[in-house]
Amino acid sequence: MMSIETTLTRLRERFPNALQDVSEFRGETVVTIPREALVDVVRFLRTEPALQFNMLLDITALDWLPREPRFDVLYYLLSMSNNVRLRLRVQLFSHDANVPSLTAIFPGANFYEREVYDLFGITFLYHPFLRRILLPDHTTGHPLRKDHPLGYEPVEFTHTYDEIQSTKPNAVPPPRPRRLIGSIGGAVTEIPLTLAEPATPWSGTQTETLLINMGPHHPSTHGVLRVALEVDGEKIVNAMPDIGYLHTGIEKNAEYKTYLKAIPLFDRMDYFATFFNVLAYCLAIEKLMEVDVPERAQIARVILCEIQRIQSHLVAIGSQAMDIGAVTLMTYAFREREAALDIFEMVSGARMMTSYFRFGGLAEDLPAGFSDAVRAFVKMIPPRLKEYEDLLNKNPIWLMRTRGIAEYTAEQALAHSVTGPMLRAAGVNWDLRKASPYSGYEQYDFDVPVSTRGKADVLECYYIRMEEMRQSLRIIEQALKKLEKTKGQPYITNNRKVAPPPKHELQNSMEALIHHFKLWTEGIIPPKGLVYACVESPRGELGFLVSSNGTNKPHRVHVRAPSFANLQMLPLISKGYYIADLVGIIAMTDIILGDVDR
Repeated sequence: MMSIETTLTRLRERFPNALQDVSEFRGETVVTIPREALVDVVRFLRTEPALQFNMLLDITALDWLPREPRFDVLYYLLSMSNNVRLRLRVQLFSHDANVPSLTAIFPGANFYEREVYDLFGITFLYHPFLRRILLPDHTTGHPLRKDHPLGYEPVEFTHTYDEIQSTKPNAVPPPRPRRLIGSIGGAVTEIPLTLAEPATPWSGTQTETLLINMGPHHPSTHGVLRVALEVDGEKIVNAMPDIGYLHTGIEKNAEYKTYLKAIPLFDRMDYFATFFNVLAYCLAIEKLMEVDVPERAQIARVILCEIQRIQSHLVAIGSQAMDIGAVTLMTYAFREREAALDIFEMVSGARMMTSYFRFGGLAEDLPAGFSDAVRAFVKMIPPRLKEYEDLLNKNPIWLMRTRGIAEYTAEQALAHSVTGPMLRAAGVNWDLRKASPYSGYEQYDFDVPVSTRGKADVLECYYIRMEEMRQSLRIIEQALKKLEKTKGQPYITNNRKVAPPPKHELQNSMEALIHHFKLWTEGIIPPKGLVYACVESPRGELGFLVSSNGTNKPHRVHVRAPSFANLQMLPLISKGYYIADLVGIIAMTDIILGDVDR
């Protein structure tokens, strides 16, 4: 098995003049290369048999204004066979901010490069469709640049239309789009919407295809997702996802918050995996600050995340069945989900946006009755899962609508940066809880469900999620036994760099009171550096890249959102199937639009 040191040695041998710098911080290795060598280096890393960096996990950028070179473009690659991660960095000057596209090597670079172009204004040469992806075309500037203000929209508190308009004499509606993303002949393009451009891209050609908008207000798109469909009769020629309708600027807002005050922002990304969002962020800060987490807090994190994995999969399977016509299953799944939300409300006071995890542990200790509530939940779920399978597994309509629909291979999934159940349904045994354990997962005995069919499809993803819920129950049962042994132990670290003094000290110590005051007003101040931490969310690898410049606010917080990556598969897996199949295909991807758009 190759290590990161061996990887660097092979790179130096193959590209003796390309490695400009190699830095290591908190276990993260960053290799700086010139942009002229980027394509060759990435192709070598992917195709070299001994290295096998077969997945491009993420592309993002950092803005170091006023420094020149101003931009760092960061590429994150993963070798699953060697369990090695490598981050490449290409530095760009503000007057020459362009870099070659990697879409010819990794098709999964498509959305990532469009996001960096949209939010930073960095051009990716030879990209097949370099357009804004999250923001409207008429947007001025690039929001994640440091010289772009946070901005705001004033909230109106008047009551009538006349009152609102009288205070806004110059108010004008937003400009109507002149072009819309669509598909002609199976190729993604922009379609003119104005009478000033009557010559459409397909003028003068003979075609029987029809252009249809599915969404963004369609119940089966699972949120505000627009799919630009090109259809030939009922068959799909192309299906291009058009996103950004739920973009809330979470990453930009995080730069204006102290590290602690940014936690509630991340609850609102994947709203079916709020514990996972905050856990990944806390792990990144704990890595940055070198903070240990008490055993009791580790166990509580595992229990709550696995309960949330179950409730997320319940919604995924229930909504998928409803989309295909089995409405009964949706009502059953939401019935079980209520019990999970009751537990979340018990520990945090909130049913969805919990904000319960803190740097170094938990916000509060687990309440009385927590273990009993979890045991009741664990006892309830298995017979309910059996009930679901009795409804679906031999149902001829369900099987006809799912088996062989949206088939894809492991190679296609890896090339498009797919992780989570969609990847395991294709036969790839990769789960971060096993491959890169966190929060003590190495102490638990559980199996990773992996398909042996050879090709993934809608039905195989359903099977994987059903079995993952059973494995989560195994983990929870073991964690409950461990939790009993930690009764009375601390639930948060005693590292005063990140944790406030206990309340009893505030009554007796002026120093403790001052420290408490400064911790909540100024916040923590981590060292300068770049860290990445990831967890296995219900949708795949959810990672947080945190860049610190040594102040009390993050220089940059970037989220590697699994829904964003998995959605890229939609055009590939939809072609050739029917419009009626598309609702089941979208449900199979289990995307959450808050996770996609952020």
